[in-house]
Amino acid sequence: MANEFDIQLQKLMTENLPQDVINLPVIMAEPWVLIDGDTEHPGMEGPIFDKEGNFYVCRSAPVPGFNSTIIKITPGQEMSVFYQAGQCVPVGIAIHKDGRFFVACLTGELLVLTPDGTLVRTLYPKHLGESLSMNDLVFDQNGNLYITDFRGLSNNPIGGVYRLDADYNYEKVIQITGGLALANGISLTPEGDALWIGESGRNAIVRIRLDQNGMMDHFAGLSYIYYNTGDCSPDSNKVDSDGNLYQTIMMGGRIIVLNKSGTPVTNVMVPGRQEGRNLMTPNLVIKPGTKQAYMLASGPDGSWVYTFTALAEAQVLYSHMTG
Repeated sequence: MANEFDIQLQKLMTENLPQDVINLPVIMAEPWVLIDGDTEHPGMEGPIFDKEGNFYVCRSAPVPGFNSTIIKITPGQEMSVFYQAGQCVPVGIAIHKDGRFFVACLTGELLVLTPDGTLVRTLYPKHLGESLSMNDLVFDQNGNLYITDFRGLSNNPIGGVYRLDADYNYEKVIQITGGLALANGISLTPEGDALWIGESGRNAIVRIRLDQNGMMDHFAGLSYIYYNTGDCSPDSNKVDSDGNLYQTIMMGGRIIVLNKSGTPVTNVMVPGRQEGRNLMTPNLVIKPGTKQAYMLASGPDGSWVYTFTALAEAQVLYSHMTG
């Protein structure tokens, strides 16, 4: 039976949470590394690990004049600039099995970098003549690249999900679905039969069932699995090897974890959210081969990476597949 201290601690940690998740277990993340102390333009995106255990993160902000970079942190926490993105706004990274980095930019560029950070190609994906404002991306097991188009509002949902085919050297753009409002995070299930989308413009989490050809299934199709409440919204997400979905809540200082069926099971929070600090929590990554997760959090304390133990190990991504 919980004592009074435990009850008060739970109440403090879950303050300002939606009623549907307020009684769920809480995992408190801990500081791992400070990226920088710039509080005028805080913000990070696109965390990812390569095969050697190096951590990468986009240090970017969608404001005029901000020079974006991609930061590399070695296992020994040595920090360096991996790529100078300039006026591009990189917000998502996926690593190919051959080691190439595919970097999605809100400004419409899809950058392709070598493992040493050299730009070798720039793609400008379009659909029906319209440039895509790419936000997040993920490879399937065949090397096809799924991306989100971060456009539209709830009253004008022109965003969507697209696939760039490996067989066409990522130059063929196929629409999986349109009609989304600010399609943001994207992850595949471990089985590769569904996509999870964080739809910021509708404050929702969407699941898209895929058929054997990797297109939206005409029977199961698209489902709205979860609606967040409040003025913060779903951003990027990741899925572990058990199929649990870790959905970051931007300006909420937290992650909501849903099981593979879409039922909320756990909260993950960063210290200081009750005081309005570290509320910018847009993305996370689970380190391959481990249960150690790393979430981004920014605010008055600067831009930090926090760490916590996930419910299961990371799923095996295309970047870490062999053969």
